Formats: sequence, C-alpha cells, structure tokens
Amino acid sequence: MATTRTVKSMIEIRPETSGFGAEITGVDLTTDVPNGVFVEIRTAIIRHKVLAFRNQNLDDAGHYAFAQRFGPLEGHINRSTRLDAMPTLQVFGNVDAKGEITGVHPEKGTLVWHSDKSYITTPSLFTILRSPSVARRGGDTLFADMARAYQSLPPGRVENLANLRAVHDWKRSREKSHERPATAQEIADAPPVDHPLIRTHPETGEQSIYIGNHASHILNWDVGDGEALLLELEQHATQVQFIYRHIWQDNDVLMWDNRCTMHCVTTYDAAKERRVVHRAVVKGDRPY
Repeated sequence: MATTRTVKSMIEIRPETSGFGAEITGVDLTTDVPNGVFVEIRTAIIRHKVLAFRNQNLDDAGHYAFAQRFGPLEGHINRSTRLDAMPTLQVFGNVDAKGEITGVHPEKGTLVWHSDKSYITTPSLFTILRSPSVARRGGDTLFADMARAYQSLPPGRVENLANLRAVHDWKRSREKSHERPATAQEIADAPPVDHPLIRTHPETGEQSIYIGNHASHILNWDVGDGEALLLELEQHATQVQFIYRHIWQDNDVLMWDNRCTMHCVTTYDAAKERRVVHRAVVKGDRPY
C-alpha cells in the first residue's frame, strides 16, 4: 500500500494499491474523535468506499457513539438480532448466551453478495462493523466496487441498462439465501420496493450497478429474464479486479458505503470457529 499523511492530524490513510479500500491508523475510536479528524474520516469513506481501523477496543457504547456521528442509526429488520439495550445495534454470531458455539452460521444472507437494506425505500448509507470474535480461518469480508464495475461495461450495454429498475424484496431475498421464511411482521415492515438498476452517488456523481441478493427481478420484465440479467451483472461485478478482501484481526472496525459497494462473508467452520460481529447502520437516502 502507498502511504499518505494528512496535513490536519496524525492519522494516516493507506489506500489499497487498487484504490478501492483503505486502512486508517493514528486514531483511537474509543475516545471522542476530534471534529477535524472526523471530517477526514468522512471524506475518506467517500473516496475509498471501504475503511478499516485496526486495534480498536470498542465496546457497544463506543461503537454507537462513533456510528451515530454519521447520521441517525436504524435497527435491522430481523428483530431477533437487535441488542436489547441498544436496539439500533445488531449482533450476528454463532455463539449462544452461555458462550457455547452453536455450530450454525447466523443469517445465511450474509454469505451472498448484497448491499445492506436495499429492500427498503431509503437503503443503508454506511455500515460500521466490529468483530469481538474473529474466525481464524475463513470469515473474511469481500467487497465489490460497483462504480468500477459499471465503468467497465461496454457503452452499448450501459445504454441498455440506463432506465431499468430492479425490485428489491426481503421476502424473496430470504428464499434465495435459504434462510428461514420472512415473518408477516417483516413483510409488512419491508414490502417490495424498486430502485434504479444504475444508481448515482449523491456526493460524487459516480454511477454504480445497484443489485445484490435483495434484488429480486427487473420491473416490468419477465421474471426469468430479469433474474438472468441480475445474475449476469453480479458475475461481472464480482470479478477479482473489482474486489477488496478484508481479513479480520482482533479489534478491527470496518465501515463501508452501501451506495456504491456490495459485500459478502466467506465461509468458515461454524462448528469450530467462533465468529461474532456487532453492527451499526446509518440510515441512507432514496436511490436515484
């Protein structure tokens, strides 16, 4: 990685060689981050799309305090994952209340490519994740740069996609990932919604392919044809040249911009490896 030192503070922003993703050092997220440093972090997430902070011994209160500076937080549609004391924080893990490994990977939907909460009218802005328990083998988080994937499409292909809209549906997403069925409450909370297939980033003007497992089909198309197009675009966007892989270490904090990325978790042995993540999600804006 190349290293750049900021002028305003002692933090360092070390971009990945591809320019997608960066590691930030020189800041302690367990403290009240100074406004100037926070502005640098906010600028960096827009530029690099994914940020990693190593050696951050955050607890839930610190996690919440840092995340809410980016905007209002919102709980997950799966209410069983919400922390009782802080309902806008979620916990996903294969460890039960007694500290025993359950042997089951929580939320199989995390294993497939998706953009957080694209199944609602105003999908997630930033997601901020920390992992109190890290799998020693597997459990990496992969990110796809959907802006770069879009830019690599042939001009004629871009024109054909320009006015299409994809329907995003929590119920269908659960079916596709072979998870438990959506509950009646969840379906009521998140009825199907359609978004532009090509999304414009409101802060950079960049356009991105906006799809993922929550995308069910193409509005006003034959369902089978729409599913085939979504699969084709996902295979294009998840080629190795568009991917950043985050290999977790103890006390990492990872954040990303959902408006221009997809992500998924790689498999791990849920019967042997302990893996627990705590998540905060910043409420986003309506795609256009």
